[in-house]
Amino acid sequence: MALDAPTFPDPLPHLHRSQRMLEDADRPGFFKDYYKAVRKATSNDQFNEFSKLKTDEERIRFCFNLPAAHDIDIRTFFKGKSEKEALEKKEAGNKCFGRKNNLEALKLYSQAVVKAPVPSGKYWKLIKECADPRKMTLYAICLANRSAALYHLREYHYCVKDIDEALEHHYPKELKYKLYKRKARLLSHMKQHVDARDAYRQALKWLDWAKMEREKRIEHQTDIQKWLKLYETGKVVKNWDIPEGYIEPSPVIPDLAEGSSERFPSLSKKVDIKYENNQGRYAVAGEDIEPGDVIATEKPFASVLLREEYGSHCQKCFKVTKAAIPCKKCSSVLFCSAECRQESFFHTIECPILDLLVGSGMSINCFLAFRLVTQYPLSFFLDVKEQLTEEDPKETTNNKQVYDPTDFLRLYHLVHHAEHRTPEDFFHRCIMIVFMLKALKKTKYFEGKGTASTYPLFKDKGDKISDTEAFVGGLLLRFLQIVQFNAHEVSEFVLIAPRTFDGAKNESLGAAIYPTLALFNHSCHSAQVRLFSGNQVITKAIRHVRKGDLIPENYGQSFTSKVKSQRKAELADRYWFECNCEACQKDWPMYKDMTNSYLTFKCHKCQGPLPVDTDNLMIPFIKCEKCGDQTNILSALKNLQNTEQTFRAACKEMEAYNLEKAESLLIENLKQLESSLYPPYRDYHLTQEAYMRVCLCQGNYKVKSLKTEE
Repeated sequence: MALDAPTFPDPLPHLHRSQRMLEDADRPGFFKDYYKAVRKATSNDQFNEFSKLKTDEERIRFCFNLPAAHDIDIRTFFKGKSEKEALEKKEAGNKCFGRKNNLEALKLYSQAVVKAPVPSGKYWKLIKECADPRKMTLYAICLANRSAALYHLREYHYCVKDIDEALEHHYPKELKYKLYKRKARLLSHMKQHVDARDAYRQALKWLDWAKMEREKRIEHQTDIQKWLKLYETGKVVKNWDIPEGYIEPSPVIPDLAEGSSERFPSLSKKVDIKYENNQGRYAVAGEDIEPGDVIATEKPFASVLLREEYGSHCQKCFKVTKAAIPCKKCSSVLFCSAECRQESFFHTIECPILDLLVGSGMSINCFLAFRLVTQYPLSFFLDVKEQLTEEDPKETTNNKQVYDPTDFLRLYHLVHHAEHRTPEDFFHRCIMIVFMLKALKKTKYFEGKGTASTYPLFKDKGDKISDTEAFVGGLLLRFLQIVQFNAHEVSEFVLIAPRTFDGAKNESLGAAIYPTLALFNHSCHSAQVRLFSGNQVITKAIRHVRKGDLIPENYGQSFTSKVKSQRKAELADRYWFECNCEACQKDWPMYKDMTNSYLTFKCHKCQGPLPVDTDNLMIPFIKCEKCGDQTNILSALKNLQNTEQTFRAACKEMEAYNLEKAESLLIENLKQLESSLYPPYRDYHLTQEAYMRVCLCQGNYKVKSLKTEE
């Protein structure tokens, strides 16, 4: 799916053709040849037998039992740690730090942190006494060194995080006093006086282990005791609110217009969900919606980062990683914090096979379907198995039950159009699922703690499939179908230089699935723009929507940038429907072809359309065919002149990067234009695009030259 600006590139380009849904055309891999070999080895009789199967589990079991499906060597494959590389990066970072090049030092220390072996788990505890001390402490030392660079860059929030992570991972006891002193100074600056006092106490305790001359020890001891005396004699020692600038600002999620809907918590109260047989579920305006209204805010049910972003963004939340925390086993992925790493159960499963999956060339759709499984332990799916029955979408739409977007059943019942799929489509997907299952069997996913005794599992024999594995394969097949019609791009706005829109563009970060946003239908003339805070989606209205009218979003086909025939063909191929939105019915011109020679004004009485050939306009009085009344369009023409002034003022605010003022003026401009004209109208769509660009700066964005998020 795509963002709604005419000049933005289509997101998820490899999802726009159904024949490319499984393979990433931009990164060829071995799956293509694997599939061709299996398909070639499948006889007509076998394929005819497959085409008669009715359930996903039956299809998976059939394909898994094909001998050719096992003519592939599946092994765990991932980028491990490297003590040698970590030491090299650390030493290079030390040289930069010595030259006070803190930004480059931060970059090198971060690379060292990612490559350093992380002491954790039972294995490390067993070898703790006999292990190479340098290897045991390298990760912690790299973190400590990075904390020093962060301190000088005034990134205090990350500095404290690095100190805590280092102390938890075998930082040398003879050096611990230094880290505790650094932490105490930071906490003191941050007005966390209780925590600062405790850190000074720890510094004094670990000073006994320090290897230094007696005079130096006394000097440190005196300094620490001086601070402790200040805290212990103070009348009020407490942790105050941390001053602005000392902590990373939380992402701003705007309030929904009129508050949150009772039935659909991710939607504004102005939005309602309806159902019709020929449209499915769709969103309509329960009240008039105005430009700037926040329509939806929703966290993803599942999300997947693009491979190209692994080195700069968090796997869990998609935030830019200023001081990355690595996986404890591989060096392929990053997290923005230890908390995000702890919450990423999916990576504990995917870690040993991640590079295998990437090497297969499978598309981001496949990764998203795979993530829908790996983010939960096997026991979760086995526990909900009895609830996985088909539902009537009309009945569930019309009842009063709350639509909880975190409920797995909401995800499970999203549209997947199995009834319209061809046997070839199913077979292609099933072979991909066979590959996924074979890879998954190389992990500990089917060996969950306590699972073997609770659920009927067979010992993995490679070319055999158990009932449980067939069940999971069936889920994967359903998810792969669901993702085709319900995946959204997650993006960030990239500025070429700070505080300027020149050359700025929207770039993809990955894909996600939002169970509520998935209910919105398409129009080539969208009513909203999508922006993101991490991987959480926010949508804002970019035009007026009358009560009772459809609130459409855009599935990557905007009339301003593509002709009707191309839009309809791509929508039919990707989403399996024929678009009949107003822009398609009336064949609206692309933005580059719009002129002011033919405009549609609004009747002053009934708001009906008044088509006007402005080049041959003789009299300003236009009769409305709907109500019969006449409208003097001179006032509308004067209003249009005023909108030019408003737009120029908004552009000046954009040039000065005064986003709040620019947004206010652009909303005003949109309302002025809408009061006089119906689209399409060149100035109207130019204003919409400017407004969308301002909105995008309120979500994920970065300055490309700096490689950081502002």
